[in-house]
Amino acid sequence: IIIKIINIMKNLLLFIALVSFSFASAQITTNAGTFNKPGEGETAFEFQFMPNLDGNAMFADRATVMMRKFKSDSRAVRWSASLNVADSGVEDSDMTYDFSLGYGIENHLTGAERLSTYWGYGGAISYADMGGDSDGALGVGAGVFIGADYYIMPKAYIGIEMGYGLSVASGDDITAWGLSGGVNGMMRVGFRL
Repeated sequence: IIIKIINIMKNLLLFIALVSFSFASAQITTNAGTFNKPGEGETAFEFQFMPNLDGNAMFADRATVMMRKFKSDSRAVRWSASLNVADSGVEDSDMTYDFSLGYGIENHLTGAERLSTYWGYGGAISYADMGGDSDGALGVGAGVFIGADYYIMPKAYIGIEMGYGLSVASGDDITAWGLSGGVNGMMRVGFRL
């Protein structure tokens, strides 16, 4: 048990060192200044993953890729895609997978020099096949969200997002729905072109 505690402390120390390095790197300046907000015509890409702080696999949860296209200095359109595939390795068991595609609108606020805050709304469509005798499930969802991106370098950022949404899924002659909110617990890392 002591070795497990030591490993957890090592991972925590590594995480703190990475965050410290990020804030230290944020002091980089360019001829245009330390930061300029995304503007009309710019494109940003990001990916989300679960940091490995407790010994689990780095991509234990679904991996998501997102693209943002800024239509003006304060509005962006975003497209996202996520995929999760798993196979237990047990003989005669089925592979499971789910994927989703999303679309949304972001309204960017004033924020601060390195902090880009926004709110928005969006929708998604998804399909999941859990193997076995299941026919799979088709789902749709819509929601609202708020978020923030902190620029650690002039065109690279980390961020967090919270949202609240409604989802409806149908499969195997069953229709289910849910209304829920939450914090995106995954690490978001992105860059602008």
